[in-house]
Amino acid sequence: MNEKIFIIIAAISVYIIVTIVADFKMKSFIPEIYYNIFIVGVYFFIIVDIGDSDGLIPQIFDAFVFLLIPVSILGTYTVLKKKRIYYFKAIDKKFIKENNEAILQIIEDYENNLNIDNESSITLDNTRIIFHKLNQSQIEGCLQLIGNYINDNREKLTAKGYLIYYAKTVGIPAIITLAAIVVVIKFMNYRPPIEVSEKINIKNEYLVGNTESNINNYGMVAEAEDFIYYAMEGKIYRTDINLENDMVIFDELENLGKDTINVVEDWIFFRQGKEINRIKTDGTNNEILFIGYSLQMQVVGNWIYFISIEDDSKICRIDVNGQNKQLLSDKDIEDMAVYKGKIYYSYNTKEDGFLEVMNTDGTDKQFLSNIRTRNMIVDEEYIYYLADVEEILYRMSLKNKSRERLSNKQILKFIKDDNHIFYTLKNVDNEDWRFKGLYKMNVDGSNVTALDSEIYLDEVGMAVTKDYVFFVSTNGKNHPALKIINKDGVRLK
Repeated sequence: MNEKIFIIIAAISVYIIVTIVADFKMKSFIPEIYYNIFIVGVYFFIIVDIGDSDGLIPQIFDAFVFLLIPVSILGTYTVLKKKRIYYFKAIDKKFIKENNEAILQIIEDYENNLNIDNESSITLDNTRIIFHKLNQSQIEGCLQLIGNYINDNREKLTAKGYLIYYAKTVGIPAIITLAAIVVVIKFMNYRPPIEVSEKINIKNEYLVGNTESNINNYGMVAEAEDFIYYAMEGKIYRTDINLENDMVIFDELENLGKDTINVVEDWIFFRQGKEINRIKTDGTNNEILFIGYSLQMQVVGNWIYFISIEDDSKICRIDVNGQNKQLLSDKDIEDMAVYKGKIYYSYNTKEDGFLEVMNTDGTDKQFLSNIRTRNMIVDEEYIYYLADVEEILYRMSLKNKSRERLSNKQILKFIKDDNHIFYTLKNVDNEDWRFKGLYKMNVDGSNVTALDSEIYLDEVGMAVTKDYVFFVSTNGKNHPALKIINKDGVRLK
């Protein structure tokens, strides 16, 4: 919010400065090329601003390519077009409007003296003069006549007069514009207070709502006691552990996707659009706990942990009643995992990646390694992760920080249970279907088995329970559909 307002203030300030400098620097007219340069500058500023927030300099080279596009277009247009445009200075616009007829007479007399042909013309409006098919000396002659008239007849402003003029014509409109933008931004970011009908308390402070493995893959499946809950096509389903008696328990707002399911005691927590919601395990009592985009949401005991996009991708936690929001990190987090009272997280800078760990209340932050992680999973001995750039699966020992490469293949998604890793490979031959095949290997990278090398997995990925592997796939011809196999690859549904 504050950053957006700062950018807006900076843009308005630049506009004011450019306007005032042009009024004092230029004699009477501003060539069109200066306006074009200003437009390109704004374009360049936008390209740079939307890049990485780590700094301006590394982005300039990347933005340079984009800068060439408007420069080429505007440059070609300016050179090839048959019109030449000169803008009046902002401070002269009122004078031009009041003396329009006199200036038109100057233009008419000048055209008659030049005896120009029918294809050539000089056009005047309140802000500019347009020369059509005149050479540069003819243009300069006309501008000199009009400029002399303006200088001889306009009111000579004192310093106080300039101050009043710019306050009325630039300052006040800028303030009104800024105020209006701030109001709009505040309205768009307004979050009504969270109120729930029932304050709940999770008895087991260490109860986990879903595995980190599933959370990394949109958490479409969660197992709890005698039931498996899964999300599909905007609905939440429940089935027993034998995959029988499937039933829809929640189908409100089917057009909004539902994912990142966490089941804790009698409650289901999930994401729906830009909300974090909760319902009872029978599908009743739907309530909003948080409004704002979130990533990697995981429920542990009485707390919900997630990366909050609206808080500049910092790690955030709220309680299971939507209260007591706390920001736990001061960095823009790329990846996180909650495991046994600790939060493991990674972030990137211009120079390097960092993997760190802290307590679940945000205290005792400790450095672990200079690595860039994606889809991190933590167990008793290792941190399993995809190298963010290489897309290679590694694991790092928590004991001595040594790293092992588990595969030489480019892996886009993986899930893990106690004994196996299930994964899909990067499809370099078809960008429409990026996830190719379903494979299994031991947690040390050995004993690789192709469960199905010909299928294409959908973006929503896959999930693992005690006995099953869930995934959404297609053969490339049909619409992706949910499949369920046992851990040996036998198709069950």
